[in-house]
Amino acid sequence: MRSIHSRHYIYTHWLRIDNQNNEKKQWENLKDYWNKYDCSMTVYYYDYNPLTEKVIKLDCNQSYQNLDLDVNSMSSGSLKRIKSKPTNISLYNRGISSFFESKLGKEVTKTLRQEKKEINISEEDLIIVDALKEFKYTKNIKEFCEIMKEENWKIVKIPSSSSYHYQLYFGKGKQVYNRYEYAFGKFNYKSVFKDRLERFINNVINQRKLNVNNFIGKKINMLRLNEVITDEVNNDNITCIGLVLGINNNCFDIYDSKRPLGQEYYSLELKEFEKKVNEGVFKPNFNILSAYEKLELRKYNYQKSQKFIDICDELNIINPDISNIKLYSIKIYKDEIAFFYKRYSNELESYILCKNYKVHSNKLVSDFNILDLENKTDVQNFWYKLNELIDFDKVKEMLNEQEEKEIKEKEIIEDMEIEYE
Repeated sequence: MRSIHSRHYIYTHWLRIDNQNNEKKQWENLKDYWNKYDCSMTVYYYDYNPLTEKVIKLDCNQSYQNLDLDVNSMSSGSLKRIKSKPTNISLYNRGISSFFESKLGKEVTKTLRQEKKEINISEEDLIIVDALKEFKYTKNIKEFCEIMKEENWKIVKIPSSSSYHYQLYFGKGKQVYNRYEYAFGKFNYKSVFKDRLERFINNVINQRKLNVNNFIGKKINMLRLNEVITDEVNNDNITCIGLVLGINNNCFDIYDSKRPLGQEYYSLELKEFEKKVNEGVFKPNFNILSAYEKLELRKYNYQKSQKFIDICDELNIINPDISNIKLYSIKIYKDEIAFFYKRYSNELESYILCKNYKVHSNKLVSDFNILDLENKTDVQNFWYKLNELIDFDKVKEMLNEQEEKEIKEKEIIEDMEIEYE
């Protein structure tokens, strides 16, 4: 049987095609590096501009200081270096060779070294592993086994001269080079494989979870694509469907100023939205919101916070005794929630309003953003979370100070009225 040599790359560099420079020259430099050194190149596109903006992931054995590639120089063929992987990029389902061909001409294909596209072993020689038994202590292994059934993936053992190599096998005809290398860059023995498998499982499961909070307050792009992004994609394939305001009754409330008057507000079921996200049809739009969109988002958040208080009153979970401290309003900021309290003053015969009491908590803001007010149980639980974080002694102190201040002001006004009479 043919021996299998593993690949191992020590360094990963993130490079961006500089649109201010000669794009063809940059691709030529990448092609020359590809032919000269043992390396891997993977191409990504920016979600906000899938037509032109491209990022190259370069895996190689050269550090940045010793990198034999024109990066961050003043020349026309220089690429830009990015310090870390951008968060708003997606993977092309195309190998690097297809980009060299489209950018430099089809004749360049004959001069390229061939990339490793699949396991050089017959399917009959693969030994299928019972992942639940072999890797039973791996985190989320049960969930991953369900995903493997759905995707028709397998964990296999490949015989070697000394023992076995383990590999995640995507199936014949599915081993796209980028996807295969992204999972595991080489064949590994069990101890190393288990570590990489666990990281890969976490990545896959996280990708499949719809974090709706990532979409609230952002516009959504709809991509009308058959399979993957290509250089021939035009603006007709991309449509902004509106701004996600929040969640209501298991739906996203969306505002789209481009719709006819009276139809600019509409709802999209979360299940349908999740399906479209998993299919790659919906993606966040990171463009800056317009003045109208910012105004609508503020109005929506204000109305939601007031409705939250009203629901808490209806549920009778806010103490009705007017002699006690009572929450009457909240305001949501980017990373904190401001609470506005009041207390009835017998001496003033009116309510004293407290200055806002702020609690810094990104988690609390996120929980409120995805809170569906139609679910009364969730509203009640969130109310109890709020109360646990409030320092009522501090609020009481602030209300007492405000009461003393208003009593003094009242006495001054009364004295002035007596003098005037």
